[in-house]
Order: sequence, then structure tokens, then C-alpha cells
Amino acid sequence: MTALALFPEELLERILLDAVVAPASPHPRAPWHSHPDSRGKLQTRGRTAPLLVSRAFHRIALPLFYHTLVLHSPRQSAALLDALRDQPDLVRGVRTLVLSNPCAADAEVLRMLPKLLVLDVMLPSSDDATDSLTDAIRDLSTLQALSVRKGAGTYLSQPAPRAMLDALADAVGDCPHLHTATLSFPLSADPALCSLTAALAAAPALHTLRTPLPTFWTSAYVEVATNAALERVCLGGEAELPPSPSAYSAPSALECAKGAAAPASASERRAASFSHHSASAASWYGPRPLLPTSLFLSAARPHTRLTELIKAGTDIAVGWRGRAATVGAGMGC
Repeated sequence: MTALALFPEELLERILLDAVVAPASPHPRAPWHSHPDSRGKLQTRGRTAPLLVSRAFHRIALPLFYHTLVLHSPRQSAALLDALRDQPDLVRGVRTLVLSNPCAADAEVLRMLPKLLVLDVMLPSSDDATDSLTDAIRDLSTLQALSVRKGAGTYLSQPAPRAMLDALADAVGDCPHLHTATLSFPLSADPALCSLTAALAAAPALHTLRTPLPTFWTSAYVEVATNAALERVCLGGEAELPPSPSAYSAPSALECAKGAAAPASASERRAASFSHHSASAASWYGPRPLLPTSLFLSAARPHTRLTELIKAGTDIAVGWRGRAATVGAGMGC
């Protein structure tokens, strides 16, 4: 510890960053990773360990610990809400929020995060607390990346998912810096997706759209492709895509204490590390090359703009190419 105490604080922060910041994954805990027991003993393994080393480590690592919040249950949401109320300075460090089981407490959590950059949310299957949560989502205006997931037993025709999708569409329209949208389900002509499709087509900064490969042809992608800012459409068979692999820097302990904006130099260095880590995650979880014989890709070929976007963002096996949309071009699809 004596040697570590002589390290510059920025270097310690960079070392602790990879150990403390949570992976933005909504997957539940592994079976062997138990919760704290009923006697309240502290977990000394995992991301909390660096916080228990010393006061200096705790001060440096605590803002990093709250950079990415992954909530799996109402109990976790309530505990987080209590922690943020007891230490309001911690809200300045939160950049990514993953809601794998949305509940009433999450609405208040969202209202306390004025600098939230990434939201990963699971569509609810019941109407419990849907109104308060959708109202909180509509108030978001700083998002840069959005991930929307749907459980196996959730249907877009249900009232709760439709209400959530409408709220997310309003949020997309109110977030001028939103540049990445990831959906665990393909776009379609379903009425529940009309508002979200229109919002994505009009988002001024959206440059990347990620969804699984649709089974059948849908014109929803043609509508989104009219967005002049869009640079790529990433299609794949993986429904569990990593949420928005972009750089989202975490404020340092000093910045959280003072409530100041992150200095450019430190922020850029941390952003570069996040970008490198995210690129590795994207290559690990990325979908395999798609076959050019799928019904959707065959039908997409006459649409030049959509074809260019798909080719820019999707790994397709050799043999698929777009062609100009001329008279009679769609007859061979």
C-alpha cells in the first residue's frame, strides 16, 4: 500500500476503472455468485473489493462503482434509491442504467439522474407502475444510446409494452444527441412500433441502428433509412446485443465532489479506454456473417439507401450486393 500511495491519483483511477465499473449487461447473477447473507456480511469479492482496501481507494473508486448501474429486482432499485438519497453527489457519476425488471422505484431513480447517457430497458409485461415509469422516461433529454429489450413472454400487443414503446419514442424525439439505438427485436409493421419507427427516422444524431435480422420483409427499415444522419444498420441473429458500445467517460472523485464537468484531458483518456473495452465486447458478442439468401436481404436489394446502410454495418457472406431501384427491379426479389 505504501508504494501504491505514491502513484498519481489519475493512474490509480485508470487502474481501478476496469476492476470497478460494472459490465453493462442485464444478465442475472451466476448461480455460484451468492447474495450477501441475512446477517449483513459485506461481500469481499467482485467489484466491491477495491472499495474496501483503504480510504483513498474508496474515495477514488466510488464514483466509478456508480458509473454503470444494473438493476435486476425491485429490492435493488429501492436500495439504490436510498443510497442516492443519502449521498446525492453520487448521481453525478451515473452514466449507464440497465433496468432488467422495471418497477415503481425506477421512475424515481430516473428522475435523479440528470446526466444519464445510456439507458437499457426491458419492456414490462404488466401494468404495475407503468404510468410513473413512462412519465420519467419521457423527461429524459441527455441520452446518447438506447437499448430496448423484450422478454420471451412479452408481446407488443399488450398495453404495458405499447405504453413503454410510446414513451421511448417521445424520449428519442427529445434527445438531440442520441446516436445509437439497439433493439433485441426487429422492427416491423406492428402498430405498437409505429411511433418508435417514426422517431428513429427523425432522430437528428442517430448514426447506428442495431436489431436482429427480420425473418420477413418489412418497410419499417426503409422508413428509418430515410434518416439522413444514419450511417449504418447492423443486423444479426443475436437478440442479446451489448448495449451501445460507445465511449461514456466517468467523472473522477474530485469532479463528483465539486459537481463540475469532466476536464477534457482526463475525460478523453477515460473515453478511449471505454471505447477499447467496448470494441472488444462488440467483437466477442457480435453476430456471425449473414447469408445473402435470407428473405429480408433479398427484398432489401432494390432499396439503394437501405442496402448501403446494411452493407456498412452488417457482416454479410460473399454474394450479396445491392442494385439500383429501377423499373421492374423488385420483380426478382
